Amino acid sequence: MMKNPVFLEILMNGIDWLRTLHTKEILRIKNDCYKSFFGYGYVIYNNGDFPRDTGVKITYEELKQVLSERPHIPNKAETKLVRKKAAQQKVRTYQSSRF
Repeated sequence: MMKNPVFLEILMNGIDWLRTLHTKEILRIKNDCYKSFFGYGYVIYNNGDFPRDTGVKITYEELKQVLSERPHIPNKAETKLVRKKAAQQKVRTYQSSRF
């Protein structure tokens, strides 16, 4: 007997549902709902996967917990440094004198 996947997601608590998301989606939730987290302590989030007028209750602590379990995502400046170091270490055959 196949269960409805939307019904299963509604039964999940907030932290379990957050763990199924990509890090970029979690950061988007954090940025979109930032004021609500501090105003109410939680947010009822519906990304369109749930029936209308329902969603998942997410607290800010749950969101921070899930993000702490993920690897660090470099910001623009950090990414630029990583790319610069990789380019400096790269051996280009047309510039190499090892032939």
